[in-house]
Amino acid sequence: MASNAPPRVLCIFEDERFPTFLPLSLGRPVFDISIGTQSLRGRLVDELNPDALVLMCRPYLADVLREEEAREGTRGAAVNELPDGEILFLNGRLLSYGGELGDLCAALKSDGVLHKKGIVVAARLSGDRALSLAAHIGGLISDEGVEKVIREIKRASVAEGKKARDDGEETQDASRSKALGAWAQQNGAELHETGVRLLSHYWQLIGENRNCIVDDFRKNPLRGTAPETELFRGVELINENDIVIGSGVEVRSGTVLDASEGAIIIANNARIEPNAIIYGPCAIGEGSIVRGGAKLGHGTTLGKMCRIGGEVEECIFASYSNKQHEGFMGHSYIGSWVNIGAGSCTSDLKNNYGLVKAWSAGRMRETGRRFLGATIGDHSKIAIGSRFNTGTVIGFNANVLAVGFPPKFVPSFSWRLEPEPARCELAAAMETAKIMMDRRNVAFTAAHVELFKAIERFSRLGGNAL
Repeated sequence: MASNAPPRVLCIFEDERFPTFLPLSLGRPVFDISIGTQSLRGRLVDELNPDALVLMCRPYLADVLREEEAREGTRGAAVNELPDGEILFLNGRLLSYGGELGDLCAALKSDGVLHKKGIVVAARLSGDRALSLAAHIGGLISDEGVEKVIREIKRASVAEGKKARDDGEETQDASRSKALGAWAQQNGAELHETGVRLLSHYWQLIGENRNCIVDDFRKNPLRGTAPETELFRGVELINENDIVIGSGVEVRSGTVLDASEGAIIIANNARIEPNAIIYGPCAIGEGSIVRGGAKLGHGTTLGKMCRIGGEVEECIFASYSNKQHEGFMGHSYIGSWVNIGAGSCTSDLKNNYGLVKAWSAGRMRETGRRFLGATIGDHSKIAIGSRFNTGTVIGFNANVLAVGFPPKFVPSFSWRLEPEPARCELAAAMETAKIMMDRRNVAFTAAHVELFKAIERFSRLGGNAL
């Protein structure tokens, strides 16, 4: 193997920044959060096409991830287990465009480690060095590490008026760099600092989604409409060269697909009902349904098996979520297995046009964004007619039912908010999840039971801060 050829084993890993992606990262590894036409992990794997794939995640997520990787039609990856031989490690928060990933891999030599302020970005290691790096990373995302983070989130939420930027952030960067430097010296690895792009907060996913759709389209060799697809009379395609329509897709009469400002990618077996208007860049996942009269704005992604109606602008819907009725969702991220009731709306712009603050790891932070709607964790349910302020965050398995605007942060496992907050019992939460998943022919397995138990325990540990 040539010295500059990347290893054929790829390991994608989480790091200690998973809390800044909560609540989206409570039930899945950060690298499996959706963006563009797929996930952060999927973009890396598709570009490098390794012979073997290894995934490193928090231990309580591992069993569900193993089950997903064992399903027919998946690539199949080892979880939290390293094979022999040289391994290319990539941080799951890495976001690259064009040829950036190829350039990074080509420049990375054997026994080399790229880092950004003490956080490992990429490495090329084998043998004991690879195992040692895996142990170094694993210690940061262990069960004990997760519990420590949750306690810190709880403390931060109690500390009224604490600055959005941690006073000790520079100290933390220096401490991480020192620890990684000691590891490198002990293991004979060569460290190099890099300025590559690492996502750091969940709202960056929304901001980068439009660019990711365009980049995914450029890297996809497919163009045009598959032969098995049916375009009904009266469908209008604008800038048809930038539209990809998979097999088994139905696009009904009166629909407009406008790719004049970016590509539109419609995956296999999707259905677009009459009179929908879809503006690119936009990605519609396999088996998803866009309801009649819906308007999907620029920069929107629908994951697999979603049901979406009304008006949507610059949003990401992870797989298996529903917003079937009228109502506006803008600049928002909706996790998996979420149901949004009829007439529910988000505000994504403040009345004074100011920058939006949002909950992040226990405190309100400046996002630097003028447009930011709601962020909704997996398995949450939104009652009809709900209204969300800019930057609202809904936790994992929360039931939102409020007369007015709900709080800017709704904790996980909330059952009701009025007249007083109440928790959802674990058994009831799992039963609801099982019913919803059964309706999409997805089994709620013993691994999901343990996942729910772990997240519920973490949410109790964090109190109203998680």
